Amino acid sequence: MRTVLRDIREIVLKRFILAIIGIFISMVIWDINAKWGNTFLTCLSLSTTTFLLIYIPFEILWSFRSIWFDRWVHLKSGDLETSKERIEIQKDRFLSANIVRSKDKNKVESKNALIIINHGFSDNKESLQYYYLPLALQGYVILAYDARGTGGSKKTGKKRDFLKRIEDHDLLINWIKREDKFKDKKIFSVGFSVGAMVALCSGFHRKEVQKIIAIGAVSDYRKNTPKFNPFIVLYYLLKGVNLLPSKEKNQHLSPYLLFQTIKKNSSKEEWKTLSEKVFLIHCKNDRVIKFRNFKENRAILETPIERQVIFKKGGHSFKKNEIELLGASLHFFLE
Repeated sequence: MRTVLRDIREIVLKRFILAIIGIFISMVIWDINAKWGNTFLTCLSLSTTTFLLIYIPFEILWSFRSIWFDRWVHLKSGDLETSKERIEIQKDRFLSANIVRSKDKNKVESKNALIIINHGFSDNKESLQYYYLPLALQGYVILAYDARGTGGSKKTGKKRDFLKRIEDHDLLINWIKREDKFKDKKIFSVGFSVGAMVALCSGFHRKEVQKIIAIGAVSDYRKNTPKFNPFIVLYYLLKGVNLLPSKEKNQHLSPYLLFQTIKKNSSKEEWKTLSEKVFLIHCKNDRVIKFRNFKENRAILETPIERQVIFKKGGHSFKKNEIELLGASLHFFLE
């Protein structure tokens, strides 16, 4: 019930903010036309048209987005069991997580691996069920969590605080290694969009994380954040996302810069071991995290063709590529 109320609050709030922006701009248009001596009806029609031109595209976008992301909701399987965890990351601050695994203990023991699922900026742990439930059916233990500021972790912090999300991933790894039931399992990490950045920036240099799949990952955060897409920029600004972090913060938010630093300070053998644990996936027509991010990460990692997948279409949500996405992931995990 609380989750439903939070969702309703968020829906109302973003529409309220958009309406305020639309009304303000409409008032400016009204004032300009009034000064030009236009009639009351002309001022009314032009300002109303302005408001609708601002409001309606976002309403259409949000409606279609809801239809798209809700298409996989409420997936269930009688062969899986799910337990809920509240993972403490600091005093009185918890991340809400689901541990999903097969009821077939032989499958779980044969895989002996736990996969951390890191969702994107606008997602939550349930929105990626289409991806991780099939993995759980194969015997992998899944740790799907709500990042701070989302879902069951709404009160843990701000979703816009990407540096804290990277720290949270570190703390999740530490928690796994402390838990008797998980400490001996191999740890894999899968990230989508911002979640891919989190998985790479936190897990790349940690020996505990043996494999990382980065799906739609940024390379240099400050350089490649989509500043020239008005819809994305406005959405980020409404959410309080910092598009121009300081040089120091950008170092921590940019996988490419992390790779660059580690590569300089590693031997060829050490670098080869690290780079081989990364699998990159991207769509050429991704308009949120442009394809150049993939090319930059691939170049510095020297990623061979067998550890990369490129889709021609699918955008940032990988529309109609879900089966191929899952198949490529399974193949990498089984290597």
